[in-house]
Amino acid sequence: MAAGISTGYKSRMNVLRCSSKEQLAYEAAVAGAERIRQALHLRGSARIVLAAAQSQAAMLEFLVHENLDWSRVTAFHLDEYVGIPPTNPGSLRKFLKDRFVEWVPLNGFQAIYGERNPVTEIRRLNKLLENRRIDVAFVGIGENAHLAFNDPPADFKTDSPFILVKLDEICRRQQVKEGWFGTIDQVPTKAVTMSIRKIMGAESIICTVPDKRKAKAVKAALEGPVTSKVPASILQRHPRASVFLDPDSAALLGQTSRPVVYPLVELAHCPEQLAPGMKRFHLFVAADWKTIGERDLAQFARKAVGAGASTVTAWGPGAFEVKLAFESDTVRRSVAGEVGRAALRQIPSQAYKHEELDQALFYFLEDVKEILPTCNAWVGVLVGKVPERDRIVAALGNPGAFIDQYLSGPPSDLFQQR
Repeated sequence: MAAGISTGYKSRMNVLRCSSKEQLAYEAAVAGAERIRQALHLRGSARIVLAAAQSQAAMLEFLVHENLDWSRVTAFHLDEYVGIPPTNPGSLRKFLKDRFVEWVPLNGFQAIYGERNPVTEIRRLNKLLENRRIDVAFVGIGENAHLAFNDPPADFKTDSPFILVKLDEICRRQQVKEGWFGTIDQVPTKAVTMSIRKIMGAESIICTVPDKRKAKAVKAALEGPVTSKVPASILQRHPRASVFLDPDSAALLGQTSRPVVYPLVELAHCPEQLAPGMKRFHLFVAADWKTIGERDLAQFARKAVGAGASTVTAWGPGAFEVKLAFESDTVRRSVAGEVGRAALRQIPSQAYKHEELDQALFYFLEDVKEILPTCNAWVGVLVGKVPERDRIVAALGNPGAFIDQYLSGPPSDLFQQR
């Protein structure tokens, strides 16, 4: 690794801050479906694992409507309470059947039977998954930062695909707050869960985390050290883990030298504060700009400059229109007689064609440091169905590795369109 290049890029996760809870669910479902699609293309079949929680409900609702050959997909159940039959309102098996399994024609659904003897059930489940690959794991993060039902301190070492665990009080109280049980005494004290190492063995991880009550856990998992006391922090070590946040769950995250990524359905959905707490930032924008109107571009340029955009890198068909929009905004500010440094400065901007994606990413992640060396924040905005979206998200999620690879030779598999 070239000296100094990866400074500030701590983890390998892709963190995507969405503008709303609904968009978070949509983006996570689309990303997960694409990972399943890739597995079907490469291997002819796919294995996925599904979490059952209130945080996953909206995502699952979008996922069942994705155009996939579900008959080649086998789904596994992430975790389940011990002693709970499927007729119980708190049954996680019931949750998945009601919201997913009955909606798509799966090749198979391997449920966890909570009413059975847990030792026997774990033995059965382990035979099904031992030495077998999981293509996509759909997970969340608990209020105590648990991953699945691996409450702190989690076992990071066991190789067993499924294990028996004791649930801590914070976890059990969360289930009451979400309405699955009337009192904490009704919440089981034990559960069967997929182990940390088995989850981390998945080819891809889609982690969906909405709501303010998860903000402390998100901050600890994404910005703190990797530790069994914060089980979800292990996601920092996964090369293809994508964490989807809404404004509430991301509220406590601080400034980072890794790009903050905003996926937007439409450019008009761009938040007023693209980089809360940051006075200036480098901006990367990707879209099929030929489909976006001149007025929307002008409003976006005004909003981005007002939020602190100090350089702009635009990529995609028609990207030159973005460069023109930011130059026009400079003229507008001058004519309007706006005062202050923001009004006076010309925003350095570059536009790149579709075939120049690697050059655009390298300019955004590395070259802009020479233009404005005192600006140490990066923001990426992806609008609509961005071409080569996976490559962009992978590079922005692991910029140090992308820069090293760009300088040393052809892009690695991590940054190829899959």
